[in-house]
This record gives sequence, structure tokens and C-alpha cells, in this order.
Amino acid sequence: MGRTAQESGEPDGRAMGQELSLRVVLFHEAVAAHFGLNATEHKVLSLIAAEPGVSPGRLVDHTGLSNAAITKIVHRLAALGHVDRRKDRSDGRRYALSVTAEHRRDLARLFAPMAEAMNGLVDGMDDAERATVARWLSATVEILRRSTAELTRAQESADPSLPPGRQ
Repeated sequence: MGRTAQESGEPDGRAMGQELSLRVVLFHEAVAAHFGLNATEHKVLSLIAAEPGVSPGRLVDHTGLSNAAITKIVHRLAALGHVDRRKDRSDGRRYALSVTAEHRRDLARLFAPMAEAMNGLVDGMDDAERATVARWLSATVEILRRSTAELTRAQESADPSLPPGRQ
């Protein structure tokens, strides 16, 4: 019978995933703190950066957060100078959100050392290694996407009279 990765001393997928998750969360917590934000505000800001002109309603769809929560986050991001709100050209009742040029510059400066290190890492790999890493990352993202959807569905269908985590 074959030995597990842990028994053979080889990297264990579960442990690698946990370590990656921890380091990603801690990194983004540090970035958020740098900008005076909490993790949720930082991730909403990253969604706005990824889709200039995005509407608050689309952010609700992307995140699953309530309209009120997104409104509060957008107000705070705008007050801190990270986001511009402009009336939507096609519908004056709606807003189009974009990150400010100053925030983009600050973010690029903050991420530059890590981007350089990551580029060096990838440049040091051959095509087969890059393909393996890309396959692992793509599969990990899909597993996370499915797991998040399953947890969200379970939470939505849970007994509302029970406190979160007890359902």
C-alpha cells in the first residue's frame, strides 16, 4: 500500500493549501492596514480596481454583501480618498466607481517588491514547472470557488433562529 505524502516527507496538499491561505490572508490584512482599511474594505477596493466603472449593485452581486454594507464601505473608501464616485452616464440614478489615480500609484509602489520577487520565481521555472503550478493554482481557485458557494448555500438555507456557526 502506498504511503501518504505526509508519511513520505513530501509536501502535503492540505498543509500547503492551509499555509498558502494563511499567508495570503495575512498579506492582505497587512495591505489593508497600510491603507487604514479592514480586510473586507480592502477586497471591495480590489474589486473596484479590477472593474473600473463598476456599480455598487454589481459589488453586491460579486460579494454577497447587503446593499447597506456596500454603501457603507463605498462611502468610507471615498472619504479616505481611495475611490471616485461618478454618476453613471447611462443612468443618472446610479454611480460608477473607480479607484483614484493616487491609490493606484500607492498600490503599485506597495506591491512592487512582491511582484519583482514573484516574477523572479516564475522566470526561474521551466515550461513544465510553470504548467504544473498553473494547473495547481487553477484547480485550487476552482475548489475555493465551489467551497465558498457550498458554504454560502448552506448558510442561506440554515435555520435563521440559530446563531451563525450553530446551524
